[in-house]
Amino acid sequence: MAEEFNTEGMLDMYLFENEQLLEQLQETVLEQKDSDCFDEDSINEIFRAMHTIKGSSGIMMFDNITAISHKLEDVFFYLRESHPDNVPHLELVEHVLTVEDFISGEMDKIRNGDSPDGEPAEIIAELNQFLEKIKNGGAKKGKEQAAVAENVHVEPKHF
Repeated sequence: MAEEFNTEGMLDMYLFENEQLLEQLQETVLEQKDSDCFDEDSINEIFRAMHTIKGSSGIMMFDNITAISHKLEDVFFYLRESHPDNVPHLELVEHVLTVEDFISGEMDKIRNGDSPDGEPAEIIAELNQFLEKIKNGGAKKGKEQAAVAENVHVEPKHF
């Protein structure tokens, strides 16, 4: 006779492992927040943490945690593989801490027996925007575009 599948033990392990990863993530980010950028080791560490949280959350069917960790993983995958210049570091730090805070809040709900029902769509949209910005030249291009926009005078059209 097959033993009953123990989801409570899996949930305890999920919470324990992800709490460890989030603590490590926060420590890494706070150590590097005053730098100009994340070093290669930190980029890899953050990528791996998000990859692991994404995978374990997918197994546990916590779709909102899976989605938001996947999006931050995408950002760090791009940083790791493309080594872009002019990444707005403080903005990136804020994004990482926002995601960490969202996931921690959802895990608190799970620990208290509640449903992880937070809506990550707005944070994911901001991460998508940030990813597009760094793919298109990051802070430098953004500053150049702003300078051009300030110097452009457009005459109103009269019909």
